[in-house]
Amino acid sequence: MHPTKTLICLLGLALTAPAFADSTTPPMDSIGARPQMNSSQMYSMMMSRFNASDKDHNGAISKAEASNMPMLEMHFDEVDTNHDGQVTKAEMQAAFQQQMGKQAHTQQNGAMTQ
Repeated sequence: MHPTKTLICLLGLALTAPAFADSTTPPMDSIGARPQMNSSQMYSMMMSRFNASDKDHNGAISKAEASNMPMLEMHFDEVDTNHDGQVTKAEMQAAFQQQMGKQAHTQQNGAMTQ
């Protein structure tokens, strides 16, 4: 799969796993919709889910632990950039930062063409 799609999916995992919902999840508004999250909130939620999935508390997620994060499980080999069978916090952070940079670039270019 294309790296951009992988990173979009990775961000999606931070927003779609209600089993790991915590205080970093913004409250619903009066019509039941969640307000748009900023990158800091998305990052916090993603890392909270990472920590909850890291069952052996070694700072990395194995393929077995990734079963708690379906999108990561599906794209595990792409996020595991050093291919050691573990996705570390650094690899998750790098994927997140790369995606945020691409989104900013896309938004900037979209604004220029309008």
